[in-house]
Amino acid sequence: MKIINLSLVAALVSTLALGAEDISELSVSGSVALTNNYIWRGMTQTDNAPAVQSSLNFLYKGFYLGAAASNVKFEGVDASIELDALGGYTSEVYGVGYDIGAIYYAYPKSSKEANFADVYLGLSKDFEVIKIGAKFYRGVKTNDLLVSNTWETSLSVPLPISISFDALYGDYADVGNYYSVGFAKPINDKFKVAVSYTGINKDANGIDEENVVAVITASF
Repeated sequence: MKIINLSLVAALVSTLALGAEDISELSVSGSVALTNNYIWRGMTQTDNAPAVQSSLNFLYKGFYLGAAASNVKFEGVDASIELDALGGYTSEVYGVGYDIGAIYYAYPKSSKEANFADVYLGLSKDFEVIKIGAKFYRGVKTNDLLVSNTWETSLSVPLPISISFDALYGDYADVGNYYSVGFAKPINDKFKVAVSYTGINKDANGIDEENVVAVITASF
């Protein structure tokens, strides 16, 4: 878990450089999740098998660092683990939230064929009865992989008994259009369950996918 260790070191160095008042503004969060299928942009990352995932995040005055890990399985790619590192800044202007950052996707056994990165800009607005968002990802070529750009839009509607209806639609250039609709509900202050229907309509040479995905997440 090299990426997680690097994030921890960065956070600790930052913490040591802060005064007592500043340390109180540093927050740490994380999660562990179990899903029947790891879906990313409408496509399975585990050959339709279950996945165990984890994340760790540090936030200080809008700046954040994070790391995530999951098991993966791809046809023709010798990779069993995905390790992600991300960082950026998030804030709000006139009630509109924005998020600027970058994420690096690493596959330890297949670095040249599979590793890549995205830089992104996200915008969101919470109207209380509905929350909408939009995000653009600029693909960054690393090693042998040329990555396409992606844009997506999302909405979330709060429903009775703390249930939310969530939907997302995106376009992964040269790959296809993907979507997700579903519901999520917290069990308590630590556990949350979500069920969604996802899919991707791939461009000419691809095979479309459709999946029903269930996820249970424990946060701390």
